[in-house]
Amino acid sequence: MKQVILDTSFLITLANQRNDRPNHATAVEYFRHCVTNQIPMWVSSVAAGEFQVGQPVTDLPLQNFQTLSYSWMHALRAADFYKEISRDKVSKEGSRTIIINDLKIIAQAAEEKIPLILTEDEDTLSKMVARLRKAGLTEVDVILLSDGFSPDRFIDPAQKTLGLTSEGNPV
Repeated sequence: MKQVILDTSFLITLANQRNDRPNHATAVEYFRHCVTNQIPMWVSSVAAGEFQVGQPVTDLPLQNFQTLSYSWMHALRAADFYKEISRDKVSKEGSRTIIINDLKIIAQAAEEKIPLILTEDEDTLSKMVARLRKAGLTEVDVILLSDGFSPDRFIDPAQKTLGLTSEGNPV
């Protein structure tokens, strides 16, 4: 069964009441698609904490989400991912390593065998996933909101939209 984990940028875009985020409508379409097709939507405790910084997590349709607490195994997987991502960076002696939240969410998806991450984050999270996939460390893939709504992406995340609306009409 397909399932997805929602990153913080997806949640922020979905909950945007002012409707001023360019991918809001796409986020709503993916949300409705998941609800209609009973595709489990996971929200990490990590993403919930990030979301809460900007607005109350209760602004989200929580009844439609399954929650995923950050565990020991997630932390170990995130550390392995961090080693791969930071391999080319010069380390500063004596500095304390902090694993960024995107890696934690990717690690949770990998550890829990959640194959897809719905995100608006083209600059960080999606690039990290691509690098980790290339290194053979994960099979998790990303569906970017900026690519528009395409339910076929749940079958093949590499599939770009064919220029059709969700009703199957040309754009």
